[in-house]
Amino acid sequence: MAVKPVPVTGSVLAWARADVGMSVRELADAVGVTPATIVQWESEEAHPSTGQFKRLSKVLGRPENFFFLTRPPKASPAVAAFRTKYGQGEWLAPDPKISQQLRLAQRVQTVSAWISRKLDDSRPAIPEAAIYYAPEKIAASLSSWMSWTLDIQISNSDARTSQVLRQRLQERGLTVLHLSFDDDTAVRGFSLPHPTAPLMAINTKEHYRARLFSYVHELAHLALHDDSLCFVRNDEGIERWCNEVAAAFLIPEHDFRCYVADKFGSQKISTLEQVSMLRGRYKASLLAVALRLEKLGLAVPGLYSSVSRSLEKRSKGGRPDPDRPQNRARIRLQTYGSHYVGSLLEAAESEILPETQVLDILKVSRSELADLRILSQSGAEG
Repeated sequence: MAVKPVPVTGSVLAWARADVGMSVRELADAVGVTPATIVQWESEEAHPSTGQFKRLSKVLGRPENFFFLTRPPKASPAVAAFRTKYGQGEWLAPDPKISQQLRLAQRVQTVSAWISRKLDDSRPAIPEAAIYYAPEKIAASLSSWMSWTLDIQISNSDARTSQVLRQRLQERGLTVLHLSFDDDTAVRGFSLPHPTAPLMAINTKEHYRARLFSYVHELAHLALHDDSLCFVRNDEGIERWCNEVAAAFLIPEHDFRCYVADKFGSQKISTLEQVSMLRGRYKASLLAVALRLEKLGLAVPGLYSSVSRSLEKRSKGGRPDPDRPQNRARIRLQTYGSHYVGSLLEAAESEILPETQVLDILKVSRSELADLRILSQSGAEG
């Protein structure tokens, strides 16, 4: 019996692929066909079979009848891709809180870019990357760019290591927001690429170890200039690549191989308990260690998936320091970071922005702005 083709509208298929931030090759791999086949479907030189069509609908997250529209939707694609919590394979549904945080980030980036132009603030660009580059190579490039060493990780507490990494990113011109998402959301972070004002946002509901991974994961997205258009699965394609970059950054191969051999000899790592014994040295999450073990051939097949099903419980990483009262000035500095706050303060001092406008942007009083200036200069970001 001849296979009956499904007459999808090619331009609609192309729009849906772009809307989830997938390349032709990524979609082809997900559906199980060649990239040339996807090109033929999008140009309507050929059409998918019923089975292929159902996989398209599932991978692209659209109802089947969507692909029979006569033309693509007029709605503009989303600005950024919100990536789900590492290890979960579900699509992330939008909610008002996430949209609110994205709008905040967009406003911050707009202001930051404007100030950067006015101050002629040029800093070293994030190293360039492409999805076909080896994660190990990019991790080494990013480590060198940030002057990051394993000694920084192993000689400090989880909290201090997280603070140092955030500061290194900001010293290189990145705005690093700390935002709080609802407990039931799966968002760990997102990034907004920009030529002069790259930005990332990290969920403060996550533990410091998870934040470390998120910082580097989002940095990898920025290195790709990745502005994926909508929601994407977190452990496929670009997401998997960024995960591998973050794991390689935090867990250097040579040191890790020696450490695993010292702990377990030549045996393949196979249990969650063994993974737990390894993570402390690197201030890394269970998933990061499991991913690294699999990538380096030090684990039994399927370890990462097994650990994914036993995800670490979220714990609040942003516990207030009893010696540092949480006033409005400190909260602003913790949320916006020293790079953005420092840019606003410099703009006010240079009379590029009226002080009244800086007060309005940060929603603080004059006395609180004075406190913020002192906190910013002291490096008490928290």
